[in-house]
Amino acid sequence: MTTNQPDSQLLKVGHMTYLNSEVFYRKLSSDACELVALPPRAMAAAVESGELQAGPLPIAEVHRLGDKIRSLGNMGVACTGAALSVFLFSHKPVKELSGTNIAVTSHTATSIQLLRVLFSDLWSMSDHSFVEMSDDHSAALVIGDPALKTLASGTYEYSYDLGSAWQTLTGLPFVFAEWVVRSDAPADLVEAFERSLIEATRIGVESVEEISRLRSDESMSESDVATYVRNFSYFFGPDERSGQREFKQRLSKLPEWRPAVSAANETSETRAVSAS
Repeated sequence: MTTNQPDSQLLKVGHMTYLNSEVFYRKLSSDACELVALPPRAMAAAVESGELQAGPLPIAEVHRLGDKIRSLGNMGVACTGAALSVFLFSHKPVKELSGTNIAVTSHTATSIQLLRVLFSDLWSMSDHSFVEMSDDHSAALVIGDPALKTLASGTYEYSYDLGSAWQTLTGLPFVFAEWVVRSDAPADLVEAFERSLIEATRIGVESVEEISRLRSDESMSESDVATYVRNFSYFFGPDERSGQREFKQRLSKLPEWRPAVSAANETSETRAVSAS
């Protein structure tokens, strides 16, 4: 879907261009909102500042923003077991990563916090340092479409799916993102957009074959794309909410920390995602 021209009667909404969010946008009416393409962390910052009114935000940022936002449509991106696009790639087994450098993409807001929980509660990892992708590292956290390409490349000997690791630890689904809207957004515009988004997503979930034809490439066949998209839950039920609460509780026991991102890196990555 193409981005609309600005309109004071439309909400400004974040467009997550990752394949696992395609079902939200493929059938969304062109007059439902004004879309702005941003990667996860930048989208959360834009909602926080008021540049955007709504979007599918990383769940760690949803928890952080608290009363500034509210749930929209009871929807988001969740999985039970393998996430298939959120990986810790490593040159050595995870149990041998204590004291090493872990490279992290600046896109991540939730996956890095999930990795911190897994390091602490599942793998008993310690004394590691998070560094930029350009730095020397023993392992790398990669998410979204870049993770799919990295997996296909075979660059790293070991790969750990963080969705599978979370299920091993808790037995629960993991919620990566949730659709939210700013609490101060105009109620009439929110109501109209919420109806459009729910309907578009329902149709989108039923349009996987179309998405597969349009998003397949040399690294993912149509069948691969269909399997990947169907792997996620987009409407939340009690299990997803339980997993969400479990993550919040476990994360709260760790020291408060968010990765620093340079303005230059954030700008360059935002442009890359916006052009995709």
